[in-house]
Amino acid sequence: MQTYSVKEASKELSISIRAVQKRCLKYNVRKKSNQYLITDEHIKTWYAEIQSNEPTNEPTNELANQQTNQLDLQVQSLQIENENLKQQVDDLKNELLGYDVKEGERIEVFTDAEYEVLEERLIEWQTLQKEIEHKEEVFSLKEHHFNTENKSLSKTLKHYKNQFEYQKKQSTKILDMHQTLIDTIQKQSTITIQRNTIEAIEKNIVNPDTWKPNK
Repeated sequence: MQTYSVKEASKELSISIRAVQKRCLKYNVRKKSNQYLITDEHIKTWYAEIQSNEPTNEPTNELANQQTNQLDLQVQSLQIENENLKQQVDDLKNELLGYDVKEGERIEVFTDAEYEVLEERLIEWQTLQKEIEHKEEVFSLKEHHFNTENKSLSKTLKHYKNQFEYQKKQSTKILDMHQTLIDTIQKQSTITIQRNTIEAIEKNIVNPDTWKPNK
């Protein structure tokens, strides 16, 4: 007996993965290794159910064209937003070029102004990640709506959702790199201050009691 994964069943039935998961819960589909085991019988039953729920009246050509044009504009708008996010990722990657500290390498001392810029970039990335998560929620809602209106457009939405997932992963990697860089700078700055203080005391440049320069 052939079995299908949720993704495979989604392709067979031309419906969203979420719709397949809802049917699995409704029909108490058995699981193995935390994966649903969807059989041919399930596919046949669900296909018949989907067909029986199809609308009997087709929309007019004018209404269909209006809906298609509206969805095209929404997709284009989301595509532009996605390109802008990708450009921001590339810009920040370029700014971080050369700052990836690994074992056996050394880091140069940064000025206070440069350190403040890094902190601002980290805050910007945290904001950007929240925006990406918000776009992901918007995509999920629109994906559900598009699936009921036009099945062909659901494939396009899924494509752009995957792009946002990729951008989200990329932003997380760069956030981690920012945080590692800031931690390293803090450690390096502390070591440098300690070294300079010890050297100043040893050379009798600074009075250790008053912490003022010796005259």
